[in-house]
Amino acid sequence: MILITLIITFAFFAQSLLGFGGGLICIPILSLFMPVQDVVAMVMIYQISMGLLIFKTHGHIQWQHVIKMLPMTIVGAVLGVMLLNYIAGDIIRAILVLYIILHLLRKHTKIDPLGRIIKWGDAHLAGFLGGTLNAMIGGGGPAFILYLKEKVTTSSEFRASIIMMLMLSNIPRAIGTIGTGLLTYDLFTTALYAFPGFLLALYLGQKLHDKIPQEKFFYLVETLLALSAILLTLKIIF
Repeated sequence: MILITLIITFAFFAQSLLGFGGGLICIPILSLFMPVQDVVAMVMIYQISMGLLIFKTHGHIQWQHVIKMLPMTIVGAVLGVMLLNYIAGDIIRAILVLYIILHLLRKHTKIDPLGRIIKWGDAHLAGFLGGTLNAMIGGGGPAFILYLKEKVTTSSEFRASIIMMLMLSNIPRAIGTIGTGLLTYDLFTTALYAFPGFLLALYLGQKLHDKIPQEKFFYLVETLLALSAILLTLKIIF
């Protein structure tokens, strides 16, 4: 329980500080010693709670772009829950490893297949991929980000629209996760046990936003992601 709380706290402190990374950090790490389906279902509770930030940012939402993505986001979320429920844990871990590799390549090289696909498929494909990935591995943010970064003009509009898309994609995800029995009572109580750490992470991230050198912290997060990808690969093989 203590280890889970520490991982959740660090992951969502990173998200509060950097604007991304909660699920991307904690889901691969927790999947090293928990069933990956349980991890994705449990972390969903924190990701839905992040949607409360919308009350601070709703005035900047670019609804025309959100509405374009929404229908296929719902379709993707339904598919993502089905895949999470029926695909073997090691296959989902392999998808997580691939997801981390693509994220690191996009950040440090010109290799960006997801960006090219979304640019070609526009809002409908961005919504579908975002909804599917969010429900299946808790990581739909990049698909929404890659689409919206070309459409909005200010950082406040961008942040508000991303928060809204993630919140909306988590609604069908939550319904499906509960309806299929993926989110059990034991997982829910475990999530509640770590919830004070989650709230502390959000508070500290906002308070320390200007005091922690974000570039160095960002490299720490990426090193942790690379290490978790290596460990996940070893777990799959052995």
